[in-house]
Amino acid sequence: MKLIGILILALSFTKCASVKMENNHPFKIESASYSHVTGGVKGSYSSTNLIINFTAEKPVDFQKVYFQNKITKAVIEQHNDKQYIAARYKTSSNDRKDIILHADPKKEFGNTPNTPTEEFPFELKENEAMVSYVIGEKIHYVKVKNIIKKDNVFMQ
Repeated sequence: MKLIGILILALSFTKCASVKMENNHPFKIESASYSHVTGGVKGSYSSTNLIINFTAEKPVDFQKVYFQNKITKAVIEQHNDKQYIAARYKTSSNDRKDIILHADPKKEFGNTPNTPTEEFPFELKENEAMVSYVIGEKIHYVKVKNIIKKDNVFMQ
């Protein structure tokens, strides 16, 4: 029994150790903010939009943004000579596909299985995010702290 406890403890430490934080990134985070966006019509799209302003002398291959227990692809945008990492997390659930439940399995043909989601690998505060980027073939991570929550946006 002790062996199982020690094994579980060792495995939990190896998972934490696999994500190494570094302080010498090829870019600098200037600011970060997020807001909740809701469409103006019933059943419309809603999301949480995270915008991270950064500066870099060379292009950076950003991969994913981890924020509020959600994961999405990092999208680079430029506005007025500033660079941003944009991460948009869908929060609406109105586009679920109908599924057929029936005693006859043939009647359930056409139902699509749920797509597996990636496990959220970090413990972050509500105002923190983790951004992954690649240099060569190695994945690096940077933690973005003190993200400012802006007012909700209601689309008309």
